[in-house]
Amino acid sequence: MYFVLRDAIIPRPIAWVSSIDAAGNTNLAPYSFFNVCSPSPPILGFSCGPRGEDRKNEHYALKDTWANIRETKEFVINIVPENLAEAMVRSSDPLPHGESEFAHAGLTPVASTLVKPPRVQGVPIAYECVLREGIALGRNTWVMGEVVKVHIDERVYVGEKRGFKHRVDVLEHVELRPYARLGSNFYARLRDIETLERRDGGQAGT
Repeated sequence: MYFVLRDAIIPRPIAWVSSIDAAGNTNLAPYSFFNVCSPSPPILGFSCGPRGEDRKNEHYALKDTWANIRETKEFVINIVPENLAEAMVRSSDPLPHGESEFAHAGLTPVASTLVKPPRVQGVPIAYECVLREGIALGRNTWVMGEVVKVHIDERVYVGEKRGFKHRVDVLEHVELRPYARLGSNFYARLRDIETLERRDGGQAGT
């Protein structure tokens, strides 16, 4: 069922989650079972499974991401831009506990404002989050965090548009467009983009 879900429900956004343990060791990992849970309050959620080598074992270890979040109650969701796609994939390599994916993938951590985990330098948007709830779903955990701070690259910040303040446009700069996950080891760049509107002039979908 995992493959039927992963390979057919596409494309998916990627949550590049940075976390930190109580000893100050940073961790960075991508999760594509990810989306917005609520706009008000702003809640983001992603599914975190057990360690890869323990997926079929009765007794399994938690991934460092969820272990860190349970311990510190904080994390950052970085939106993966196209120009950091290879580094994102590299950050998913299995590393010993305590070894930082930032260094492994050649990435620069940037201090956050309200939470301890750092964000990734060069991403268009990063959401500082505090843990709202972790719901156990079998061997996986649906991790939900409330956004307490947003960092937006000035290149994607639009400001007021159509009467609404603080608008962003992550499609204008190709290198900063969000990278999408497909099935297996396939990913997608955003190239063919269409605008569809309802008959009353509103935009289709949420």
